[in-house]
Amino acid sequence: MDGITLESCHSTWIIDPDRMRFRRILKDVSVEGHAVTTNWRPYYHFQFDPQGETFTVSLNPDGSRRIQSWRHNEDCVQCAGHVTAELSLADLRRAVAI
Repeated sequence: MDGITLESCHSTWIIDPDRMRFRRILKDVSVEGHAVTTNWRPYYHFQFDPQGETFTVSLNPDGSRRIQSWRHNEDCVQCAGHVTAELSLADLRRAVAI
């Protein structure tokens, strides 16, 4: 899968534009030593400005239901730069498995 992976303060977002779906890997949350992921959810529009910090996932066709988040960085104004957990490659591979 060629997708988009974005880091927010609390999640790793995996966007699958080919299938119009997304899921998140929650940071600092694990069950039996494995990262917790959300189910794949459909979306209708994904907006991301590579120069900006925010991205938006529209959950319905008219965009009235949407999730907006921001990219985490070292000097993050959203979380004051607090370090978030790292994910293993195995957890990331499990999360994107079909």
